[in-house]
Amino acid sequence: DGVATSRVYGGRFETIANDTGNTISEGSYGQRGENVYEITGQSLLRQAPISFNCMMISATQLNCTAAAGNQFSLIRRQGMS
Repeated sequence: DGVATSRVYGGRFETIANDTGNTISEGSYGQRGENVYEITGQSLLRQAPISFNCMMISATQLNCTAAAGNQFSLIRRQGMS
């Protein structure tokens, strides 16, 4: 029910707008500690760098904080690869 869907694969990610199908951000991710992940990349909408730190709270959910301080969750949907 979000506005975008992120696809993650092999240390890379891309985020697609659900309404248009356009790629709105892309970049890389990596584990930085036990249950801690760092995501960095580029917002293609704003033409600006993005950076998030995320904590894995379950096998299907990451809680993230952006460098600017806003918070959000990434949730893995069943049946998606």
